[in-house]
Amino acid sequence: MMQIHKTITEIKTELSQTENVTKITFWIFLYKRTNKIHTQILFWCILIIASILRFAQFTSLPTGINQDEASAAYESYALLTRGTDRWGNKFPVYFPSWGSGQSVLQSYLNIPFIKLFGLNTFGARFLPTLLSVLTLIVLYLLVKKLFNARTGLLAMLLLSITPWHIMLSRWGLEANLLPFFLLISVASLVYCYTSSARKALLPFSLIFLALSCYAYGVGILIIPEIAGLYFLIHHKTILTYKTGFLLSLGIFLLLTAPYLLFILDNNILHYTPTFITHLPFTIPLLIGNRINQINDGHNLLTTNIRFLTSGFRDDAIWNNLDWFQPLGLVALPGAALGVYYSLKKHGDATIFVIWLIATLPLFFLVPLNINHGNAIFVPLVALSAIGIGGMYSDIRHRKTKRLFLIVVLAITLSYSGLFCSDYFTNYNSYISYMFNDGLDQVLLTTKEQTAPGEPIYVSDWIPLNYVYLLYFFHIDAQDFQQHSSVITVDGTYEVLNYRNYYFYPAESQLRSASSYIAILKGSEQISCRSHQVLYSQGVWTVERCNNR
Repeated sequence: MMQIHKTITEIKTELSQTENVTKITFWIFLYKRTNKIHTQILFWCILIIASILRFAQFTSLPTGINQDEASAAYESYALLTRGTDRWGNKFPVYFPSWGSGQSVLQSYLNIPFIKLFGLNTFGARFLPTLLSVLTLIVLYLLVKKLFNARTGLLAMLLLSITPWHIMLSRWGLEANLLPFFLLISVASLVYCYTSSARKALLPFSLIFLALSCYAYGVGILIIPEIAGLYFLIHHKTILTYKTGFLLSLGIFLLLTAPYLLFILDNNILHYTPTFITHLPFTIPLLIGNRINQINDGHNLLTTNIRFLTSGFRDDAIWNNLDWFQPLGLVALPGAALGVYYSLKKHGDATIFVIWLIATLPLFFLVPLNINHGNAIFVPLVALSAIGIGGMYSDIRHRKTKRLFLIVVLAITLSYSGLFCSDYFTNYNSYISYMFNDGLDQVLLTTKEQTAPGEPIYVSDWIPLNYVYLLYFFHIDAQDFQQHSSVITVDGTYEVLNYRNYYFYPAESQLRSASSYIAILKGSEQISCRSHQVLYSQGVWTVERCNNR
């Protein structure tokens, strides 16, 4: 009996233990499931709010259109309709544009959107705005993989409400593609090198890094360092998968070969070898050197020290508002902590530190502003999230943890709220003059009131004034090439006229005509015997100038 009783007791004990294990397992499952649901809810809330901040009124805020933005969009239109850029170069790997060149990736990627939506601000801005939202998703996935979902959400939130990224996302400057392509490049490296299917994925690991060469010119100063430093931490993987690694280099060189030929022509040979002229794409020989142009008038050391000490600010109203820091208040101190926690974890967790180190050549070679230095900002925001997440994990006291997170989020959200309030309420009044708001209506009104063959002067106070004509009137690229007069001045293409449109007030055809129409900007005035105001709105005045 005692043996039976003992056996029954043991069975009860085992059942009780099994029941406890089952309960613990259930509660662990429920906890994980609840956390997963909370993570998904937060992810979608952040993504929806970020999308609203980027897509709301994006065709009219900023109002008007920037000359570089119009130039890139028109190149998409020219490639779509003629298979050339505006100067007649067949599928160029770099646009000559105004003389010293413009990167091509945005214009090529934008072709389907220009086809679908037309040559307008929607077509010009939809792709950059979409990519800015995708940047948030890629950042979340990468930080989540390297650290945890909480830190990934924090990185996504911080970038989504960062003033710099909100402003960058809402207009179509081709340079603004670089942060996205560098981010997806480092994400591709991490996923390919750490995946269980790395043998199959490794050959494709450098594709996005190769495409980054075509996103913006300064990328060439960053890309080799990112790849080289990452290969150092994965040298054992490379030795194990030599074939995949060599294939990745081969694909990288194949994709970058046109760009490397462009560098060879323009920076080493300074002429185009005959074999290059037989390629199915154009390697243009530029008439101006972009590095020399952007360095002209700048003291490199002074400019970059000022840029650093100001919190990465510049004087351009299209890049920042005067009274707001581009990265907010917590990004820089948070990034310093992020460097510590990234290095502490080692391995792929250091990818954002690697990226940041890779940008150091910019400080010694390029006079920095927000456009030239935009590759710096995403790793700083990511490191800030890593630093804040690391501090949160290290704080032992639960109430102190919560207080720390509440204070950080309160500062960040309040600052961003003030920025958004000013941006969405007042920004158009700041930017309208610089982005030539209303010029489309002025050109249309002028065209309607001009007599056949009457010359039209388009204010040379408008940077790249002829580009706006091409953009707003959807001018055929071949017609522009055949009916325009172009000279080169100090490494820049100067378009004197296109048909009856003239772009400098001193042109002899304007002075010799009995009358002509003048589109004037701001306080600009022209000399003529008498004039008649035909249209006046905001900063624009349209006059008929009578010479006799």
